[in-house]
Amino acid sequence: MSTHRSSGLSRLVLVAASLAIIGVVAGVFFLLSSLQVSEEVEVHGAFFRRSSMGGGVFFLVHNHGLSEACIVGVEVLEPVGIRAELHRTVIEDNVAKMEMVEKICIPPRGEVRALGVEGDGYHVMLTQRIPENVHTIKVRLVLSSGSTVDFEAKEQTLETTETTTMEEHMHHD
Repeated sequence: MSTHRSSGLSRLVLVAASLAIIGVVAGVFFLLSSLQVSEEVEVHGAFFRRSSMGGGVFFLVHNHGLSEACIVGVEVLEPVGIRAELHRTVIEDNVAKMEMVEKICIPPRGEVRALGVEGDGYHVMLTQRIPENVHTIKVRLVLSSGSTVDFEAKEQTLETTETTTMEEHMHHD
C-alpha cells in the first residue's frame, strides 16, 4: 500500500507543479499582453510645414504590435491653443483635396506614411496660424486603446524658386 500511496503522492506533486507552471506562464502572458499599445506604436521622422492658415504635421508611424492600432485623436501640446485634426489628402480629377478622417489604422507589424500626398495621404492638419518664433511643435496621438504617443515635429521649410533664383544671382556676381 505504501508504494500505491507514494505513487499517488507523486502524481499529486506532478499535477501541482504542472498547475504552478501553467500559472506562471499565464501570468507572464497576461503581463505581456497588458503592456500599453503606445510602447508598440512609434513615430519617426516627424516635421511640420507652415501654411498661411495653419500648417501640417507629417511623420511615419510604426506599429510593432501583433494587432491593428488606430489613431483616433490628435492634439497639439505645445504651443498651446493650436487645434489639430486627422486628415487625408485625396486626388480627384487631378485636384488635391483634404478630408478629415475619424481614424488612421496601422496594420500589425506595419507602418503608415503620414506624409500627405508623398505618402499614404494622411497627415495632421493644424487649423490655426503657428507663431513665427515656434520652430518645434509637440504633438500627442490618441490611440483607440486609450493610450497616447507624444512626439516633437521640427519645422521644415520649402525652398521657393525666388529664394533659389536670388541665391543663384548672388553667386554669379
